[in-house]
Amino acid sequence: MIDIQEKYLPYYDADFLTRINARISAAQKDNEPIFYFRNIGIQGDNDSYALASDLLIVSEHIYEKRFPSAFTNDSFVKELTNLNVTELEIIGVDGNSCVKKTCLDAANAGYKVTLNPNYTAARNEKIFEKTLTELSDANVTLISH
Repeated sequence: MIDIQEKYLPYYDADFLTRINARISAAQKDNEPIFYFRNIGIQGDNDSYALASDLLIVSEHIYEKRFPSAFTNDSFVKELTNLNVTELEIIGVDGNSCVKKTCLDAANAGYKVTLNPNYTAARNEKIFEKTLTELSDANVTLISH
């Protein structure tokens, strides 16, 4: 779950958070580990970087990052190893930046990576179409269900 934060939600369609919460509920029912990331910016944390107030939080796996890829957080990478995670579904915002970079880094690290565009938002849809092709070419599985 990449950067579902209060400050970013106004850029995306009104039901995006509802779809995200539905996906979280489904993953929870399937006993899938759920990891949350919030971008804290280069300067570090402040209140403007809070997770979305209505985001369904069902796990203690909440991480921060200063750079686009979730794989820049060593604690997250270690936790994936500890939990023997081999497959990742990556969703969130923005599809052309943080989600894209996390998908590429996950694929390069040997994970089986899935991205569902129904749960991924991008501020520039034209660029996102090219991003999806790039991700597919990098062996990221694109699904929609």
